[in-house]
Amino acid sequence: MSNDWRMQYGYPGLARLPGTLPWKLAPRLGRDPREARRSTEDFLLMRFEQMFPQSTPAQRMQWACAHMDMLALEMIDGTALPRLGGANGPSIELEGWEHVQRLVDRKKGFIIVLTHFDRLMTSLVAFARKGLKMNALTMPVLDNPDLDPVHRRFLTRKVNNLVGVMQGQYRSTSESLRPVHEGLAAGEVWIILADVWQPTFGRLRKHPFLGGEISLPTGIERLAKSTGVPLVHAISYTQAVDHLRVDVDPLPEDPKAAVDAVIQRLERDVRERPWAWWQWGVLDNMWQRTNGEERL
Repeated sequence: MSNDWRMQYGYPGLARLPGTLPWKLAPRLGRDPREARRSTEDFLLMRFEQMFPQSTPAQRMQWACAHMDMLALEMIDGTALPRLGGANGPSIELEGWEHVQRLVDRKKGFIIVLTHFDRLMTSLVAFARKGLKMNALTMPVLDNPDLDPVHRRFLTRKVNNLVGVMQGQYRSTSESLRPVHEGLAAGEVWIILADVWQPTFGRLRKHPFLGGEISLPTGIERLAKSTGVPLVHAISYTQAVDHLRVDVDPLPEDPKAAVDAVIQRLERDVRERPWAWWQWGVLDNMWQRTNGEERL
């Protein structure tokens, strides 16, 4: 079965099954054909050994398999997103909503900071089910000229499902950021990912990360500083294929300190759940190893 088959027929077919059955079957269907899956697993095993040399081969294989399952679950999440957190889909346990509610009660705009960890859309669904209207600023996806028609249709459906849940705008960084500035100033809520990478990024800042330093864009902190809005952090944890938990963290008022806190939390989570981070494939572009003398 090709990846095109999965996107065109496999996951849409699974999404028509009742209850949580689509999520239970998604790991069996997988995201990729057998050869592509094997190549990805081999890469992950190499990366995990590089970054976690104290781990055992059995641990690394378990992490690689868990990562592949997560990719498949994200595929069915995007296909059947309106069912996530509802009576006919996986349950979501939300911890720390009071930190978001406190910002909502101020009737001012704020930024929800996410990272590429676990199932990315879970936090947005959990917040939407509390009545929060949101907007998303993401890396360019649909305007990628290399997308074939099948991939484009699949991603378009995923984006449309996401917009339907958020009830707000979906903008990419290739578009003007003026609506984002104006929206935050007018009291809107915007979601932005912190651990992104693109070769065109110019303004980067280094953070301690996994025994080295990771260079990340400063856009979130600059946007928060220029608009005067606070930040809050959300992250999801897959407890089972049909049960997720979302944790919400309050962040310092200073935007720079707030982003630092997000990356510190991400490092802790990646150490505990290496399989749940999406960015292993671009790590070489973002991260470099340091030693104590260089850090000093």
